[in-house]
Amino acid sequence: MIELLYPMRTFLILSGVDNPNVMTADWVIPLSFNPPLVGVAIGKTRYTRELIDQHGELVIAVPSEDMKEDLIYFGTVSGRRGNKLEMRSRRTYPSKSVKVPSLQGALANVEVKVRKKVEAGDHILYIGEITGYTYDERAFPNGIPSPETKFLFHLDLEGTIKELNLR
Repeated sequence: MIELLYPMRTFLILSGVDNPNVMTADWVIPLSFNPPLVGVAIGKTRYTRELIDQHGELVIAVPSEDMKEDLIYFGTVSGRRGNKLEMRSRRTYPSKSVKVPSLQGALANVEVKVRKKVEAGDHILYIGEITGYTYDERAFPNGIPSPETKFLFHLDLEGTIKELNLR
């Protein structure tokens, strides 16, 4: 359901099955209504890219307003260092249609099976079909974004990173 991605700009990408990883990403692109396709661009050097290549699926989580510090952490610390979800005390639950788990507390979780990958400079553009989703009815009444919902957009990370001592 492509509508779950509007009007947000910053998302969390979950990948991996047995030891899931999460990263912050802005480059999420609705591509088609029928079939429901979405594009996600991931840097070639990222651990998330390795996990997506290994499992062929991912979950796009729409973060809630209380996840701002998590967004910064997930976007600045590598999953190669350990389980970022555990480090931030974030929990997951089984997704409906993919093995990658969904993020508890997210406003929406969009389940994606990769259909194609395209090299795009220093990134890989994953084109995937949306095969399932869950969402918070308060944020998306009838599957449409509520005007009252506060979505997170790309942040000026440097000030917050210094404030949180993440580097």
